[in-house]
Amino acid sequence: MTNIARYSLLLIACFGISLTMPMAGYGDDFLPESFTNAQFIEYERKLNALLKTRANEEKKFVNQIVMQVKLGKIPSRLVSTSYQWGRTKRPNTNYPFIYFEKVIRIQAKAMKLGKEIPPFDYSIYKSDGQSKAGSESAASQDATTKRSLFKLRPGNR
Repeated sequence: MTNIARYSLLLIACFGISLTMPMAGYGDDFLPESFTNAQFIEYERKLNALLKTRANEEKKFVNQIVMQVKLGKIPSRLVSTSYQWGRTKRPNTNYPFIYFEKVIRIQAKAMKLGKEIPPFDYSIYKSDGQSKAGSESAASQDATTKRSLFKLRPGNR
């Protein structure tokens, strides 16, 4: 066997071994069983920063998710994959929290853990101005429809 063949075989073997070994500190995964309280606080802070949480309700939701992971009620992998989905599928969004919240709920339901995900109040996204504008636009659309029904056409005279 030539030296090139030996080195190639050694390189392939090393590559195969590296694929089977878990990579510590890779990506957004973490091992909650080895976390201290300070590390959970830091993880929650990072998650809030990555998800660009704005409202107190969003921050409360992230806190409750981290507490569920800390208690072992939901796997940390669920949090990681939900965050990664939003990051890869919606990379240019200004508010990744919205996607994270939906995806973690969908994945938890598929894993039969839906009841472990805390509720979230979506009404925080609707201000009084938006609801008034929505009702005004519906009223104006209705008026436009009525006008078009009674519009005189050359054949109707």
